[in-house]
Amino acid sequence: MLGRKYRYNRDVWWKTLFKELGLNRMHPKWIHDLTLRYWKVYAANSPPFRDAESTVRKLKRAGYKVGMVSDSDGTPGMKRKRIRSVPFHNLFEAVVVAGEDTPRVKPGHESFELVARKLGVEPKSSIYVGDNPRTDIEGAKAVGMITVIVNRRGNRGGDPAYRVPSLRALPGLVRRIQRVG
Repeated sequence: MLGRKYRYNRDVWWKTLFKELGLNRMHPKWIHDLTLRYWKVYAANSPPFRDAESTVRKLKRAGYKVGMVSDSDGTPGMKRKRIRSVPFHNLFEAVVVAGEDTPRVKPGHESFELVARKLGVEPKSSIYVGDNPRTDIEGAKAVGMITVIVNRRGNRGGDPAYRVPSLRALPGLVRRIQRVG
């Protein structure tokens, strides 16, 4: 909506919607309160994928460093708050909120460089796993990361190095990549 700059900014979404409905005089505080309610309902109804925690724990037990790159929700601090509400958030050694910790959201390469730097690893020795070929592949590839798409919804495009059907397949893939590399 309105280009990448406002892609996730629900305040802008509501304002645009209300304008389309002929409701041009909605108070900004009311609109922002609506955004906060939206994210609260969204978070309550969007739990992590069932295989996320077990996969992250398995990778950590195997000695891998695990970080996260996620785009801003458009409301500063909201994505980080949502991440902290995930029961296993403390397993991530580094979290980067693209568009807040960096000037641009994904696929801008800055967030991928930053997560590698926070983890103390070289991007070229890193594997980036995402679920959106449009946003997750280009930036990770730009800094030299090996790219993997979790193909949950038949995600096509992006030309990742690997595709997996679920996160459960990731530990085995990581071991295979490590043996080849």
